[in-house]
Amino acid sequence: MQRWKRWLLIALAAVVVLGGAYIIFKSDERVDVVLDPGHGDHDAGAANGDRLEKDDNLALALATADLLKQQGVNVRLTRDDDRFVSLKKRCSLANRRHATLFVSLHRNSAEGAKGVEIWIGSENDPASRALAQAILDGLDAAGISKNRGVKTGYAQGVGDYYVNKHTRMPSCLVELGFITSDEDNALYDAHLADYAAAIAQAIHAQLPEKETTAQAGETTSAAE
Repeated sequence: MQRWKRWLLIALAAVVVLGGAYIIFKSDERVDVVLDPGHGDHDAGAANGDRLEKDDNLALALATADLLKQQGVNVRLTRDDDRFVSLKKRCSLANRRHATLFVSLHRNSAEGAKGVEIWIGSENDPASRALAQAILDGLDAAGISKNRGVKTGYAQGVGDYYVNKHTRMPSCLVELGFITSDEDNALYDAHLADYAAAIAQAIHAQLPEKETTAQAGETTSAAE
């Protein structure tokens, strides 16, 4: 083989190797916050007629992410469209990207119930409680039917919500109103932008100033 061809092949191989290393580095780049719109695709979550929790969660997450990006916060979404992402992958994304905060967005479901509650791990980590309380205070000011408080553990019994248990940073799971409540749904539709602003403001306030990056946050999903 001619010498120039040999050097060309070596150069091409180096480009491939370095390109792969860059992709790996980018995939592990640190983010300020991971927003987790619950459910997706065949996992619709709770429902009220044609209204599906997965759709409400995504609409709020996208609006919140946009506001955070405008504030210079580096954001990652676990999904940015109607797709299924496992709970394990959602947590893995946040842990791999060394997120400073993790916020999971949901709607609640129970006949006759209304209001907003936010769940943190049963260990009652002070940073997680501060994050949850800041979000709840903001939502309360924006207009909700009832403040149900910050709660620890798991609504269905002993243990924790998976995303609170398996993420390695302050985290909370927001139950933003009951999808089974017409009052909560009306408030959700009327105040979606206000809720997004309240959540974004609370998240931004909980981030150390040095943590917010000059990059205006990416919003690609965990399933890419």
